[in-house]
Amino acid sequence: MADFHPQRVLCPTDMSEIAGAAVRCGLAWAARFHAKAFVLMARELTLPPRYFTSEQVAALTRQADEVEEQVRSDLASWVKSLDAGGVPFETVVGPGPADRAILRAIHVIKPDLVVMGTHGRSGYNRFLMGSTAEKVIRQISTPTLVIREGCRRLVRGAPAAGRLEIRRILCAADDSKFTGTSVAVVAELARSFGADVTALHVLETPKWLSGGVGAARERATRRLTDHVAAHAADLRVNILVREGPAYQKILDCALEEEADLIVVGGRQAEGEYPVFGSTALRVMRHAACPVLALPGRK
Repeated sequence: MADFHPQRVLCPTDMSEIAGAAVRCGLAWAARFHAKAFVLMARELTLPPRYFTSEQVAALTRQADEVEEQVRSDLASWVKSLDAGGVPFETVVGPGPADRAILRAIHVIKPDLVVMGTHGRSGYNRFLMGSTAEKVIRQISTPTLVIREGCRRLVRGAPAAGRLEIRRILCAADDSKFTGTSVAVVAELARSFGADVTALHVLETPKWLSGGVGAARERATRRLTDHVAAHAADLRVNILVREGPAYQKILDCALEEEADLIVVGGRQAEGEYPVFGSTALRVMRHAACPVLALPGRK
């Protein structure tokens, strides 16, 4: 996965303002990597009542087909209005609620990258209502770029120009066995975009273990230094080790470093166990810049 060159980019949308920003960003990533974009819109279907005759069911089916064709046409026009700039794209209308339509599209299209917009709700309302992006992210093991409402510095110019203004990438490096892979992917992206890198590890050491923080900091710095030497020796890399809640320190560091992209890692998918943990999800909800979530790999 260190050789990160997506060729199929899936961009789910509901044609809202934040979705438009996410799709435009997805088109720009597709342009950068000479990939094809698939723009998906979900359409919930209404099943006919049991008392409908076969003729009525057939009429309803024809009407549904006509509506789907109109939605597909409107979606294609909407994508072109975003200034697709020659990026090859295909529109897809998926049946069902948005999260199920996206999961089904991921299964069929097998994208290398999913680009999603999210309103980033927080608090009780978010847990009560949920969000499509979070429902999907909890169930997939595909690299996912999350564009939260209010993200700054997304795209400059037309997508076809590849004008993604990514000057600094923040790599949130945890203590898992997948950290080396994440650093390698970040290094590949930094070379592609001509960006500098900040490699951050956060020590969530309890206060009663404060006496061992110095040694833990040294070990974390040494591990990060080794990863950088192995994968990013040719790049400008700033290594940082901070203490405190991981998600908060990642968000703080992203603001301090004026990061244009945060890269967070995940676990290897195992059954129903979610790939991305609470730290990654919290960063996705609140980051002021796009977040690329990378699943763990063997």
